[in-house]
Amino acid sequence: MSGNGNGGTIDRFAGAAGERSTIMEALRRGKPLGDTLVIDCHCHIGTWRAFHVPAPDAAGMLKSMDALGIDTACLTAHAAIGPDVRRGNGIVKDAIIAHPGRFLGYVTLNPHYQDDMQAELDECFALAGFRGIKLHPGLHGVLPDDARYAPAYREADRRRCPVLIHTWGATDLQAVERMAREHGDAPLIMAHAGGSVPAMATAVEIVNRNVNVYIDTAFSLAFEGNIEWLTEEVGSGKILFGSDMPFFDPRIDFGRVAWAVIPETDKRNILGLNMKKLLEQAKRP
Repeated sequence: MSGNGNGGTIDRFAGAAGERSTIMEALRRGKPLGDTLVIDCHCHIGTWRAFHVPAPDAAGMLKSMDALGIDTACLTAHAAIGPDVRRGNGIVKDAIIAHPGRFLGYVTLNPHYQDDMQAELDECFALAGFRGIKLHPGLHGVLPDDARYAPAYREADRRRCPVLIHTWGATDLQAVERMAREHGDAPLIMAHAGGSVPAMATAVEIVNRNVNVYIDTAFSLAFEGNIEWLTEEVGSGKILFGSDMPFFDPRIDFGRVAWAVIPETDKRNILGLNMKKLLEQAKRP
């Protein structure tokens, strides 16, 4: 690493082709990212039990987003993945209406309330800001391919909209792959890339076998160089920037991508262009 104090670090971390990283240049100087689109595909909103979440409302999240240059955050409320789907989806709805374009929503569904699932889908998708579906099998106590999730996958297949699925371990990942093969028009995002470091190797295999499966960068556990490794293994077109904000500070996962030793084009794909493509391909009513 150069010790001249004038860009040596940036030169060391230039992309594989040797180009100068304008993203890192901007970050180093505390400047806006310019035309680099940043979409956080994996966010929450609201408080969470027994966990300190500073500034968990829309205003607090916007402050973090503006500090980093995050253009849009895709939300599922903590209340929705936990005790109250309707209340949680309502929180997301309020954020979308109050801050159009800055927030987009996932319709969160609970498989234990079968009679309510289609009505929740119809009501939320009537608002243009809802653009995908969120499932949290870990909190629901089922696997991602549980039959009670069928309405969610059918709707995603019909709309071609992304489904963000909490995954933790190989068993979850394998269940997602079964759903990917049954619902080929639905982009399925394996949140946390399987969670544990060993599971990420399984996630890589599944992504490479299925054109409609993606991973996000909301890593609770990670190793040094994981963005570089994942980019090499699956290509930058199958990785989506996600931070788990406000559950976690978004600077952690943002920094992993922005400072990764990969080409600038790969960073732009991961930070926003890939998710933009998934959102644009989704059918609107």
